[in-house]
Amino acid sequence: MLVRQAMTKKVITFSPEDTLETVLERLTKNRITGAPVMDKGKLVGLVTEEDVIRTINAYDPQIHLDTDEAFAVVLAVLKHGVRGKEFDTIRRDILGSEKIRVRHFMRKEVITIQPEARLEAAAARMVHYKVKRLPVVTKEGKLVGIISRADIIEALGK
Repeated sequence: MLVRQAMTKKVITFSPEDTLETVLERLTKNRITGAPVMDKGKLVGLVTEEDVIRTINAYDPQIHLDTDEAFAVVLAVLKHGVRGKEFDTIRRDILGSEKIRVRHFMRKEVITIQPEARLEAAAARMVHYKVKRLPVVTKEGKLVGIISRADIIEALGK
């Protein structure tokens, strides 16, 4: 099976000027964990929920835990707040800031794949680069879709 047969064609994207709050709203609303960043029709980056969590941690390193599991940071904020702040205050402080833009925390080096590649190649690339999704681009660099691990699993299940 080819990537173009399993990829998601309707791709949610972000702009480098979108705010952290916009990212959280779109990820949640669309039930996705990451999306490409486009600027004037060109793929310039990728934003994932992990990038969001790192950004929150960078905002207040006091919430860092001695673990590699990035989601533990979110759990710590939800359970204990930061330096006595409640969750709602933290949310307002971080998300209310118009200063935190996608361009500040997006991944600029994006691993992509072409639509005519085999699904096995996409899965191998995800494993090799330790990523959960690959923007699908033509030879000319035009974004035509995105393939995620979930897309591959779904294709295997058919």
